[in-house]
Amino acid sequence: MKPLVSILICAYNAEKTIADTLQSAVAQTWQRKEIIVLNDGSKDRTAEVARRFKGVTVLSTENQGFSRAQNHVYQHSQGDYIQYLDADDLLAPDKIERQLGALREGDSRRILLSSPWAPFYFRTRHTRFVKNSMWQDLSPVEWLLRKLNEGIHMQNATWLVRRELVNAAGPWNTDLYYDQDGEFFCRVLLASEGTRFVPGTGIYYRASGMNAI
Repeated sequence: MKPLVSILICAYNAEKTIADTLQSAVAQTWQRKEIIVLNDGSKDRTAEVARRFKGVTVLSTENQGFSRAQNHVYQHSQGDYIQYLDADDLLAPDKIERQLGALREGDSRRILLSSPWAPFYFRTRHTRFVKNSMWQDLSPVEWLLRKLNEGIHMQNATWLVRRELVNAAGPWNTDLYYDQDGEFFCRVLLASEGTRFVPGTGIYYRASGMNAI
């Protein structure tokens, strides 16, 4: 049986962007998926908009902050792979399918899948994907060295993470109030046996940053 992929979206006051984000999740060509939205105490119509999408599970809590929200939604997921997605970013339609298709027989179960990403503001049609030195297969140490030496940002939705790696990395750190995703994915990376970069697809990162929790 093909692996189940959990697309996990934590949202706070994201009514202006959540529909586009969910449409990109629903449109994934990988059919075996679950999509879960954690509405983290939004004061707007985020939950109402999300509930319009067939097949999307919407959970609502009092506002608990980014890291607690991520830990909460993960506990409700069942996927073999986890696709984290911010509530204002977009997945290319074949992102998950291409990444899973890049796995090879005999690969370690701790390969961490990555992809290209590019920023956009309003529409994606003029988006430019600009290659950098991390857009290739790398060991965890080499990946971190390049990131630190070159000051390169890797957007968190590029990763497709096997559940085994998430569990090995441990929960999101609820004591942090800045760069929680960077700290979490560094632990995921160090628990992995290296990255597998998959070109030709990717994610669109909304540069306005409207979804901060």
